[in-house]
Amino acid sequence: MPAVTILYEDQRGHQRQFGLHELVKACVFDAVNGDRRRVEGMLADARPLKGVQNVLRACREDIDLIAADGRSVVAVVDDDVIRKHLGLPGDAADAAVEQAIKKGSRAPERLFVALIKQNTESVLAAAAACDPSLDAKRVERAVRHKDLLVRDAILVDLSRERARPLRECVLGRMPSLRGLVVILVCVLGASPAPAAPPAAPPTAGKGPRRKSKR
Repeated sequence: MPAVTILYEDQRGHQRQFGLHELVKACVFDAVNGDRRRVEGMLADARPLKGVQNVLRACREDIDLIAADGRSVVAVVDDDVIRKHLGLPGDAADAAVEQAIKKGSRAPERLFVALIKQNTESVLAAAAACDPSLDAKRVERAVRHKDLLVRDAILVDLSRERARPLRECVLGRMPSLRGLVVILVCVLGASPAPAAPPAAPPTAGKGPRRKSKR
């Protein structure tokens, strides 16, 4: 499988491991059920660029260098303010946003765009809705006060192997995050895992109830 570079507007700076990327990797592992170590190697080049303007600059000016070996580049952008940065009307369609991001890119054919609706804080809110055991004060610090350490801790916990049902719940609430996972599975050339069979309905330990005779 070819490698892929993922550009985030995350404020964590030049770190190779941070919460949102750990969650994204875990969701890709779930989707392909493949060789975890190999897939992780393909997703190793994650670049938090400290701001959307830096992501846009990389998409336009640096992508030919990033993708010099033929790899794909995926730009992950928060949907809530990107139109303002691009000079687009607030109701501009997603396709128009993607086209504007690719405009002027030196290698647009290697570039894929994923819009996270509304933003990373929306992922945290979805996690809180899916996991009532999450401490509400920690969630508030992560979402409202943008505490990056707490945010990363919550997202890393969500990336643990045991948290797969919670991840499925989060993806159900965040189709845009699922869209990012689909993009990554496609550019990696991996085959999605077959869907799990539906769970059997719970039983109460008794046979079917008979209709009472009148």
